[in-house]
Amino acid sequence: MNSEHPPHKRPGHDLQAAALIAATPASALLGPRTDSRDRPKVVTLCGSTSFWRELGEANFRETVAGHVVLAPGCDMKKAHPLWEEPAAAEELKAALDALHRWKIRACDEVLVVNTGGYIGDSTRAEIAYAHQLGRPVRYTDPVGHAVIVHRPGLDSVRLGPYEHEYRAEEIAAGLRRQMHSTAHVAGTVVETGAFRPDLDHLAPRVSTDPYALAEAMDNDPGGDGTGRNFPDRFPDRFPDLYARLCAQEPPAYAGDLWGRACSAYDYLHADPADE
Repeated sequence: MNSEHPPHKRPGHDLQAAALIAATPASALLGPRTDSRDRPKVVTLCGSTSFWRELGEANFRETVAGHVVLAPGCDMKKAHPLWEEPAAAEELKAALDALHRWKIRACDEVLVVNTGGYIGDSTRAEIAYAHQLGRPVRYTDPVGHAVIVHRPGLDSVRLGPYEHEYRAEEIAAGLRRQMHSTAHVAGTVVETGAFRPDLDHLAPRVSTDPYALAEAMDNDPGGDGTGRNFPDRFPDRFPDLYARLCAQEPPAYAGDLWGRACSAYDYLHADPADE
């Protein structure tokens, strides 16, 4: 071949090919799909390349299970001549990210390798993309459970993760009890479900330290830091900090703790001129 550069070393050759593939609809590359009984399931692996060994193990197990596996093909955390220059590395990473999204579009299912429960920003974005496309998502490690508050006309509120399903059920039951005697958006439903790493969740646990709770009041979207607004004036902001505390702790203890937290709040926000 009379070329100044061998094919695998032509500047930009691989990047252009990756970009072309990433921009091509999956259906155009794969052709018409046959009946699912006539072809193996296609599984795309997602996860940090820090778990390169674990990604390989997942590839092995999925292959043995009879699945076609689409996986990350480059570990850019390891030195290599192809990405030793910063500009080339940045360009290649963008092309590989686009290529991996094509792999997600082409698959039947996504398997997230989340060793130790870790899921980085890039993987989180890929999970969100998979959900956007309607691809089922599995995880190699447990991701826990969530409490989900569905409010007609408003965004759902998610709390989690809870390690055990029974704990999520306890919190959900506590929030449902409060709905019997307090204002809330008509049609609000509280249920439990799988923790979704690609979605925002409120912290699963409210602090029981009065001063920490008082400081959290300033950032509470459901009240003014005193508990007076729960939840009658702002039913669209349910569940607020007080609601979550009541769902988490026994009623008598929650009421006493909230009173001490309100006293701490007043102390922390006292005007020095009043002393």
